[in-house]
Amino acid sequence: MKRIFSFFCVLALLAVSLLAAAEAPALRGYDRDLGYVYLTFGEYPQTKEGEVRPILWRVLTMDNEKAYLCSEYILFARELHSSLTEYKKIGADFGQTELCAYLNGEFAAQAFSEEELAALLPCETFGKVFLLDGADLKNKDIGMGEKTNINKSAGLRAWGTDYAIANGLFVYLKKYGSHSPYWVRNQSTTDKRHGRCTKATGVLGHIESGRDNEGVRPAIYLKADGFSIEGGSGTMEDPYIVVPKAEGSEE
Repeated sequence: MKRIFSFFCVLALLAVSLLAAAEAPALRGYDRDLGYVYLTFGEYPQTKEGEVRPILWRVLTMDNEKAYLCSEYILFARELHSSLTEYKKIGADFGQTELCAYLNGEFAAQAFSEEELAALLPCETFGKVFLLDGADLKNKDIGMGEKTNINKSAGLRAWGTDYAIANGLFVYLKKYGSHSPYWVRNQSTTDKRHGRCTKATGVLGHIESGRDNEGVRPAIYLKADGFSIEGGSGTMEDPYIVVPKAEGSEE
């Protein structure tokens, strides 16, 4: 009798475990019908007074190795590379720019804990924090390549935090949607002293690499097995709360 009871207890526990696994939230990439999944990871000053808030990310793609994330908002303004002459020579390699060094140095140390950084994968030779590729902004499969409609669609446009605006981020006129320009990691093919960036109408253009009022919208690769979800529903209003797994955890 005890064996039968134990057997049914094991079955009950297994059923509960399977149900919990089925209901556990999971990340996914952009879906044309469902849109984006959103999450918070790390933190950075975001109010006009510089108060720190969780960073909101949108999930562009998800595979067995990593989730490709970009910041929903422009977090700060900074030049891509201060010397136009130097940038002309090195601009094809974003990894050699001052902005790349800043993202993986001062910014990374401020925005992420050691545990959070350990949950990130590097992108090529750019380190663990980088910028979107211009090709990403033309890719409809990740929701970034749609034509801009100022009244109905954000297109490639992004908006700065109050902190970014208070600290020098340029803001376009209200008729364009009051959004701000942000860098991508590519060098202009028209003028090699210029980096590529978004423009007022939401298209890609270029500007001198030394402009310090252009926005920075970081991107990261989050290890597929390096995090757990501890709350939220994945919407922009109620994003998943993502935390790094403890070293050695198999959850």
